[in-house]
Amino acid sequence: MGPDLGQAVALCDALGEIFCLTFARGVDASEALRRFGAYPDTFADLSREQMHERQTSFDLGYPRMAGAVVFGDWTVVLEPAGFQGVGPVLGEVSRGTAAVGVLRHEHAESRFVYAVDGTEMTAFLPGWMDHVWGADPQLLRGELHAAGLDPVAADSDGWGPRDAVARAVLLAASITGVMPSVQQMSGPMLSAQFDPWFTGARPRGGGVLAADSTAPRPEREALVAAVDGASPAAKRATAVAEIRRIAGILGVADTPGLAEALADAEAERFPEVPVTAPLGRAVRGWLRAAVTAGESLNGPARQRMGDADRRHGYRLGWFAFALRATLYPDEDLAVRAALYSLGNGSAPLADPAAHEAAIGRLRP
Repeated sequence: MGPDLGQAVALCDALGEIFCLTFARGVDASEALRRFGAYPDTFADLSREQMHERQTSFDLGYPRMAGAVVFGDWTVVLEPAGFQGVGPVLGEVSRGTAAVGVLRHEHAESRFVYAVDGTEMTAFLPGWMDHVWGADPQLLRGELHAAGLDPVAADSDGWGPRDAVARAVLLAASITGVMPSVQQMSGPMLSAQFDPWFTGARPRGGGVLAADSTAPRPEREALVAAVDGASPAAKRATAVAEIRRIAGILGVADTPGLAEALADAEAERFPEVPVTAPLGRAVRGWLRAAVTAGESLNGPARQRMGDADRRHGYRLGWFAFALRATLYPDEDLAVRAALYSLGNGSAPLADPAAHEAAIGRLRP
């Protein structure tokens, strides 16, 4: 007898209001975590409760954690209070294989995604079944029906069935043959701190330059127009130049490996930055500063970080995002990320001379 809905409901109840389960075929636990961007020096056997304790620690920098358990041909990665496994990271997890991600998020949108070799094949929101998308939305039609997740007409109320996320977990179990138990997802498992920055996934987060009709700014609109009309080479050169300028303002221009990485990007080479390389370790520090700045606002540690350090942490986090975008092959994303602060007039990263210089680089 296969898994039933009751098992899925019990698992969802135990894992709480926010969690993500990612099923990866043919990779072991350590490789699955590496595909999430795991920090190799943080591998440890931890329970779900121990991961939660780390995630909520100011002294540890509120690390993003994941744990992995092997079930025959499949490995299941648990992100307590996480959601990366249904985003661009799933494409990396599924490279050369197949992967399924199920997100429960009671305060936003829950999600199901099935990917094969980097391509999102079928995806939907379990609580809102009026739209199934992906390269092959009909691929799992029979499995959807069996799990009680039949798509509904777009002109209906669109709501999903009762226990919608549990049904999505049941659907994942029907695809993989794996239904993790509460005990298996709660006990010790190979765990690690991770960040998608250290994967080949499309960068997310930070901010990108875009027109804003509700709050137009002449400086921003001029940059947007220049970007829209620029060549790919001009976009890449402008992104690299802007990242170099901002690195100087933030005092990180001398970071080992940064100059070389930017030179490679300028030459249309897009190197991966190893987690353990000097630049990778610096990025880890910038990401930690940004996460600490944000997460510490939500609890008793708020007073442990002053306003100046908090602002600097936010800037370092944005810089890490913009750097990752600049090292990514999409030159339009690169330039819009790099110019975000300049276009929004964010001091001390914006000034008139830099604005004119950027437009000069972008124009034919």
